[in-house]
Amino acid sequence: MFSQKDLQQIRSKGIHIDEINRQIKHFTQGFSPSDITMPANPGKGIQVLTEGDELHFLDVFLDNAPDFQMCRFIPASGAATRMFKSLYEALEALEGLKLEQQEEWLEEHKEVAAFFRKLDKYPFFEDLKLKDKAAPADILRQVLDESGLDYGSKPKGLLKFHKYNSKDRRTAFEEHVREAAKYCAGRQRMVRIHLTVSPQHLDGFQTEAARILPLIEAETGMSIDLSFSFQKPETDTLAVDLEDQPFRNSDGSLVFRPAGHGALIRNLDALDSDLVFVSNIDNVAPDAKKNLRVKYKQILGGFLLEVRSKVFYYLTQLNGDEKVEKTRMDHMVNYLHDRLGLAIPDILDQWDASELRKWLISTMNRPIRVCGMVRNEGEPGGGPFYVRSESGEISLQIVESSQIDLEDPEKALLVRESTHFNPVDLVCSIRDYQGEKFNLTHYVDPNTGFISEKSMGGRSLKALELPGLWNGAMARWLSIFVEVPVESFSPVKTVFDLVRKEHRVS
Repeated sequence: MFSQKDLQQIRSKGIHIDEINRQIKHFTQGFSPSDITMPANPGKGIQVLTEGDELHFLDVFLDNAPDFQMCRFIPASGAATRMFKSLYEALEALEGLKLEQQEEWLEEHKEVAAFFRKLDKYPFFEDLKLKDKAAPADILRQVLDESGLDYGSKPKGLLKFHKYNSKDRRTAFEEHVREAAKYCAGRQRMVRIHLTVSPQHLDGFQTEAARILPLIEAETGMSIDLSFSFQKPETDTLAVDLEDQPFRNSDGSLVFRPAGHGALIRNLDALDSDLVFVSNIDNVAPDAKKNLRVKYKQILGGFLLEVRSKVFYYLTQLNGDEKVEKTRMDHMVNYLHDRLGLAIPDILDQWDASELRKWLISTMNRPIRVCGMVRNEGEPGGGPFYVRSESGEISLQIVESSQIDLEDPEKALLVRESTHFNPVDLVCSIRDYQGEKFNLTHYVDPNTGFISEKSMGGRSLKALELPGLWNGAMARWLSIFVEVPVESFSPVKTVFDLVRKEHRVS
């Protein structure tokens, strides 16, 4: 299937041929659906905190977190094309029509018509160079095309998200930096922020950083350590045609594609931090709503610090010179089940102390993540479920709907019974109890992923995405799910979201 030239191209990307063969196997066989066994709901997989709990974990964070090296990790490489899908469709429909015909079309398309009606409310309005009585199609070209704002091709992080006044109009990137400054600083008042970006957008982010960082540092008294990284080329995946044969360029070379945000586990792995806060670039709030978001990030961080301390204490005992009595180990099992929601195998009752000790060490000596979960009110996003692996182990996982066989009535019922979804609000501990960094690539489930159909040069191809960063890429972490209020979640999935109440500045 591969020539010597192909093999040389594969090696030059830093990819082993065994990995390519594994990818082709996924194309031919597909991925097995996630074997969900039950939804994680309040009291069973999702921790619901009382007001007293929240105050306790907030205190834990405020008292202890500044002693740790913290980092804010933001995947920010994707272009905003899908955010403007409706506007692209409108431009295609309006192109070439007379003004009167354009207005007639808008009368039948209320959502797009509302965009023009509220245009002056959008934070990028002042950047448009509009003539008097500009036609709708002309306005759309100004927003989307390279000759205008080029918002259809820019990354979300560089789009204006909030308008405080005609001069103070902030990008999503700026809002994230301002939010991180409220909770992510150590004793030395240093705030570390890391963004993954596309190489073609790095200059744009660096230019924006040069504009905003001095202002924010002067306002807050913080020092901001900002770093960037790219998705690594060795994580690219081979494209195939519809017959599962390697897809090739006109010169015969193989076509590789970025493998989705799951590939960013390597970027996360490269961070030298104790605690890492992760959320999407498009989930950000204006100043009036930041305090609530910051509070719950601190609560999640406090929860993680307490769990981390307890788990490290247990692991130190289990790996120490003194014998740990089985009754003590039973207490550890109860903690994992009752406090963290872990599914405990029935066979543990049959094990002796030696077997139980090995299971406890392997179960707890992993990266830890505490994930905020919000009540499902119709927003898109994966959900928390108990999932059975191929080995039979049941664990808490975040599962996308595309990973579930909804044709199976039992699985469809479990989905309907789920109450929460994943807003991507995580805090992660990536060191072990001895202070050594985990190799995060060892905790990925390689048997999860996504296959989609794309086109290139008018030809259809199949693309393979690696396990999602908070799905399969963290499948073997110690995962804890905690309910957070839906008000702490304010995503921008479409351009119309920018004028929703969540993004009003007052």
